[in-house]
Amino acid sequence: MTDHQWLMTSQALNTLRKLRKRIQAEFGINLRFSDFDFEIQLADLKHRSKDTESLALISRLEILKGSPFLTGQEPPERLYRGQKIMQKTGKKDIYEMIYGDELALHDGRGAPNLPLKMYRGLPILN
Repeated sequence: MTDHQWLMTSQALNTLRKLRKRIQAEFGINLRFSDFDFEIQLADLKHRSKDTESLALISRLEILKGSPFLTGQEPPERLYRGQKIMQKTGKKDIYEMIYGDELALHDGRGAPNLPLKMYRGLPILN
């Protein structure tokens, strides 16, 4: 069984009432808050719904809950020695994700801004 304490706020209940009406209109499903598979139904409807307002309401509920709704069919997260493995997004190289703007300094693409050597207030040329 899951913990449904996040449902006890007025913001969550108002969002659920709005979402319940939209789901009833789109799918004909009568969503009950007291069902044990309530969160599984929301996770399934999140992937099936085409209504942008319903998707926004579901994401707002996920924020209020503090974690995404899961169907139980998701693959387990990959761990290495108890730590999550970073997944490549395809958009960025792993080193760009780690170093960010400093990547040019680490792979030799840019020259570091070294401080100038000064002698009596004037820069020394090397």
